[in-house]
Amino acid sequence: MNDVNNLFSLAGQVALITGSTQGLGYQIAQGLGKAGARIIVHSRNEDKARETAQTLINTGFDAGWVGFDINDQKKCEAVFSDIKQQYGRLDILVNNASIRNRKTLSDLSPLELEEIVQTNILANIRISRHAIELMKTHHYGRIVTISSIAGQLIRFGDFAYPITKQALNTMTRAIAVEFGRDGIISNAIAPGTFATEFNEKLTQETRNIAKMQERNPLQRWGNPMEIIGPALFLSSPAASYVNGQTLAVDGGFSITF
Repeated sequence: MNDVNNLFSLAGQVALITGSTQGLGYQIAQGLGKAGARIIVHSRNEDKARETAQTLINTGFDAGWVGFDINDQKKCEAVFSDIKQQYGRLDILVNNASIRNRKTLSDLSPLELEEIVQTNILANIRISRHAIELMKTHHYGRIVTISSIAGQLIRFGDFAYPITKQALNTMTRAIAVEFGRDGIISNAIAPGTFATEFNEKLTQETRNIAKMQERNPLQRWGNPMEIIGPALFLSSPAASYVNGQTLAVDGGFSITF
């Protein structure tokens, strides 16, 4: 901590980023890799995870991969056992994988509602628990959970997603309180409107552009690369006294009305 040059260094650390073959997760994987971390790419699709890891390796990163559905409890347990055997440690977990189903409560089927709750809440708790067990062995860890400003701001026709994201904010605080004594720091990032491939159509609609210019103080969508700085900070030694917080990364969208 006395060397400013090392505040953001992740050299020698192992980082698992769930849902990291595209979108913000992929950007975070690249950012942590540039800071020196050994990256473990994740996707439910094994081929996609392997291909993404190879792409990172080809560009000079130290990367591995895991492919599993985060709702598969047995597979999740096996994967973390493999991580322990292969790497001997896990220093950083980025809980990024989640799903969204933009429907009203009336339109959501019981199965759809159960799926989003299972994936966005219970699976992230489960993965965090496994990661914590590995982190405790070295009395060090960083858990960064990707929440959303939707955890605070509700839009009609998107009933379940905001509920799950607010739950992740609470999970973040609960982990911070329970495992801070074990050297594990837990924080969340609440992204706003980013121009990822998932939002490509939305970013091109004239109506949405006008809304963005009216609502967002920066009058633009976020560039996916702009998630790297906040994620790197919360994953690094620089955030050693930041615990249990949710950082909005939204250009100021959530502070205006």
